Amino acid sequence: MALLREIASFVRWRLVPVRYATRVTGGSWARRRERFPFRTAVSDAIQQQGHHQGPTFSPDLVAAINAAYRPRASTVKPKERGAPFVNLMRPEDIDSGNPVMKLAFSPEVLDPAADYFGGTPTLDSIQVLYSWPTDGPLRESQKWHKDYGDTRSFHCIVYLNDVLKDEEGPFVYVDKRDTRRISKAPIIRRIPDDRFARELGPGTVRSFYGKAGESVFVDPAVCYHYGSRCRTPRLAIFVTFNSHVPFVPPVDLVCENRQKLLEAARTLRPDLSESFLRNLLTLPSA
Repeated sequence: MALLREIASFVRWRLVPVRYATRVTGGSWARRRERFPFRTAVSDAIQQQGHHQGPTFSPDLVAAINAAYRPRASTVKPKERGAPFVNLMRPEDIDSGNPVMKLAFSPEVLDPAADYFGGTPTLDSIQVLYSWPTDGPLRESQKWHKDYGDTRSFHCIVYLNDVLKDEEGPFVYVDKRDTRRISKAPIIRRIPDDRFARELGPGTVRSFYGKAGESVFVDPAVCYHYGSRCRTPRLAIFVTFNSHVPFVPPVDLVCENRQKLLEAARTLRPDLSESFLRNLLTLPSA
C-alpha cells in the first residue's frame, strides 16, 4: 500500500503531462474577466528576466512579525527527513491587524503581482517559513528545481533576519534566460549541483543576500532555484501568487480560510474592487 501511494504521488506531482491535464480539467478558464489596470515597471522586468529586486519593509513591521513568529520558531522540532522547513502561519493569524497580512496585501507586493498576471492573479499561499540547519545529502527542495504549480508564478521573498552569507541560507536561482539552458524532461526534475553546473555551462548563479526586511521578486516557475540550505536558522516570508488557471489549487490555509482572507483584504485594500478581491481568492461573485 505504501508503494502504491508513492507511485500515485509521483504520477500526480512529478509527471509534467499530468500537471497539464489537471490544469485543463480545473474548470477555471472562464471565471475571471475583469482586467485591473495595474501598471508597474517591475512586472515588465520579471517578464523579461524572471526576477527583480523587491521593496524594503520598515523595521517596525519586521520587528512586529518577528515578535509574533520567533516564539513559534523556537518550539519547532527539526525533522530528519522531508522538507527542512515549516510554515508558522495559522488560521487564527488571518486578520487585518496581523503584520504578515499587512505585508502580503500591501501595494508593494500585491500590485506588481497583479500586473504580472494581467490583473487576474490568484493567491496561492502566505507563509512564514522557518528553515533549520541540515547535514548530509541534499533533500528535495534543496536540489535545483522549478515550481510546477503553474506555468508562471510570483514569489515575494522577505527575510526576517539578515542573510548575508552562504551559511545563512540565501535563496539561490538562475534567471529566466539561463534556465533555458537546462534540459527539459517529461518528469519534474530535482537536479544535484554537479549535474546542474554541467547543464548551466556559462550561465550565472545568483544568490539573494539581504538584511532583515529586504525582499526579492522571483518567478519560481521559470527560474531554476534551490532553498533552505542553512547552517544557521532562517526565517523568511514567502507570498506566492499564480494565474487564474493554475495546475493545483492554493494551499489549504488559503482554501479553507477564503472568507476570512476576503474580510482582511477588504480592510487592508479598500481601494480594490470586490470582484478583484473575490477573484484573487477564487471566491464566487457576491
